Amino acid sequence: MDFLNLCKERYSVRQYDSRPVENDKLMMVLEAGRLAPTACNYQPQRIFVIQSEEARAKLAALTRMSYGAPVSLLVCYDRNESGKNTPKTFGEDYDGGEMDACIVGTQMMNMATELGLGTLWARGFNAQQIHDAFGLPENIVVSFLLDIGYPASINVNRHTPRKELSATVTEL
Repeated sequence: MDFLNLCKERYSVRQYDSRPVENDKLMMVLEAGRLAPTACNYQPQRIFVIQSEEARAKLAALTRMSYGAPVSLLVCYDRNESGKNTPKTFGEDYDGGEMDACIVGTQMMNMATELGLGTLWARGFNAQQIHDAFGLPENIVVSFLLDIGYPASINVNRHTPRKELSATVTEL
């Protein structure tokens, strides 16, 4: 599928069937994330794969946002390795870790879609609770979940019509 069609066809999956995600497909999704551009190529992303029954149950106890997906990727970044702007260099403080994690997540989401998998980008949870429950190091910042699996047949594409390009783009 060409890229624009992939963008048009991708939707947020909120119900998955029971098929597991094949390891080779999961590795392709993770590789797409590894290849994502990051600030100064620091690659601060840290991806935690949640797919064991125990880990999935722990996640489900903290948020409904996994929607029963056979795999959830907990996408994080290492604040000690993320690219930063400082007032001295750019006139403001800015940590690019969250943005890098989002770029990584977008590439993984699109790769999953290309492979016939469904995804849900989710941030409806208490990040500190998830951080603590999984015993993540202090320097790791939780960004979002990317649920991955085969969509159940009853899923509905909830995308409303997109705004016209002129409503979101302005030439300066």
